[in-house]
Amino acid sequence: MRDFPIDRIMTADPATVGPQDSVVEAQRRLDNHFIHHLPVVESGRLVGMVSSSDLLKLHLLDDHLTLRMQATVGQIMETNVVVIDRKATLRDAAEKLCMGDFHALPVVDKRKHLVGIVTSSDLIGELLEHLPD
Repeated sequence: MRDFPIDRIMTADPATVGPQDSVVEAQRRLDNHFIHHLPVVESGRLVGMVSSSDLLKLHLLDDHLTLRMQATVGQIMETNVVVIDRKATLRDAAEKLCMGDFHALPVVDKRKHLVGIVTSSDLIGELLEHLPD
């Protein structure tokens, strides 16, 4: 199982937002797709990541909704994103997810074009399928 390619469990063509999109639109996409992480893409390239936790923090800081109604994804996104290559294995993904305080890895090609996303939940689901009953 450790040498299985990451594309076995990744979500190909994931929902995304652009840095100029509003945080309201980002929240809408998270809710509509029942997900917690949105890669931020510009011209096909990954430029950041925004999560439901990021939006919750903004909500907690903004008592009157003023910031949230005017803020863009580019203003709140994480730009120092840990990524994984499309040729990586499940073991590679597990090692990266264990090393940081994040739960999603954008899967990119050599030019940083987004090809998918893999989450800690994806890995746990794959593990559960291989555990004996």
